Amino acid sequence: MRPLGQDVRASALAFAGSRLLVWIAGGGAFLIAGNGANRKFDFLGLTGHLGTVGDVLAAPVVRWDAVWYLHIAEHGYPHTTEAAYFPLYPLLVRAVGFVTRSDVIAAALVSLVAFFVALVALYRLTELELGAGAARRTVILLAVFPAAVFFSAAYTESLFLALSVGVLLAARRERWALAGLLGALAAATRSAGVLLVVPALIMYLAARPPDGRRWRPDAAWLLLIPCGLGAFLLASQLMLGDAFATVHAQDHFHRAFAGPFSAVWRGFDESGHALSAIAGGDLTASALRKLALLVTVLGALCATVGVFRRLGAPYGTYAVLALAAGLSTPQAGHPLSSSPRYVLVVFPLFMWLGGVLEDRRAFGAVTALFAIGLAYCSALFATWHFVA
Repeated sequence: MRPLGQDVRASALAFAGSRLLVWIAGGGAFLIAGNGANRKFDFLGLTGHLGTVGDVLAAPVVRWDAVWYLHIAEHGYPHTTEAAYFPLYPLLVRAVGFVTRSDVIAAALVSLVAFFVALVALYRLTELELGAGAARRTVILLAVFPAAVFFSAAYTESLFLALSVGVLLAARRERWALAGLLGALAAATRSAGVLLVVPALIMYLAARPPDGRRWRPDAAWLLLIPCGLGAFLLASQLMLGDAFATVHAQDHFHRAFAGPFSAVWRGFDESGHALSAIAGGDLTASALRKLALLVTVLGALCATVGVFRRLGAPYGTYAVLALAAGLSTPQAGHPLSSSPRYVLVVFPLFMWLGGVLEDRRAFGAVTALFAIGLAYCSALFATWHFVA
């Protein structure tokens, strides 16, 4: 039997170690604290009745937006509100659920398989750009990043990451048809997937064709990427009578476009209030959370400079565009809400971090800090406390 490659071995270790941490911290917190008051957001009644073992195993999987995805998997899009969530992930859950006879189990399987595939693909892409050492560090750092609890939850993070990394890996290898197909699927998973056409096109133009022509017929494959978004808009028109229902559905979640990176500027105001409260002796979890969110976002934005310098225009441009997509529609009253999830799938940031942390002690310190954050976030998420 052919031995497993280093890419699979390193990814498997990162996968297993991080998911074990998620389930130990999340399951342990659930056993101690139970569901918590916010279980009322489980409008499908998916939690609290699966038995002792089932409830513990489901705690890090089915919380918050996961209920919406499982609702769509079962009922489709009966109202405009559901259109805020893109269809590919719930479609896969529905298909796998036909075999497992449980959408909860299906959702966990889809997320976990997609996450492992994403890690292997990310290792291979990083190895091409920065070498094997950086690739190993990158998959570990991504797997234990505090918001990585969402990679095994019934969310789109793992599927979107696998598809988006796949697009740039295929483009890096000049497999344009595969890049276009994966990009279309990514754009049917999250709206930000359409942005993948930009780095893919930059890579295409940078390629050195044998005949010297800048544009060739295979460039047409990249036009598939926006088709994933277009297909959802068309389906929304047919189902709901509103092609832009996904935009209008954001009103339900109190989100609206307020200018490029507007969430950051508003986040400064929120953090200022938090600092004032702390200075006045009012040290609360809410104040600390606001500061942590701002530090996370500012760190990600600063890292994009390093991405441009070390990985070049395709990766740097994608990082900026992906962050802008998530940080330009702040939630009323909570401008940086969900920002760690936006950062989580901007994989060039982790490629850069894995590349620069060559010193073992520095890498170990950052990994340990991330792992502590992951355990904390897993415990909060499993007990229905809002994490991101």
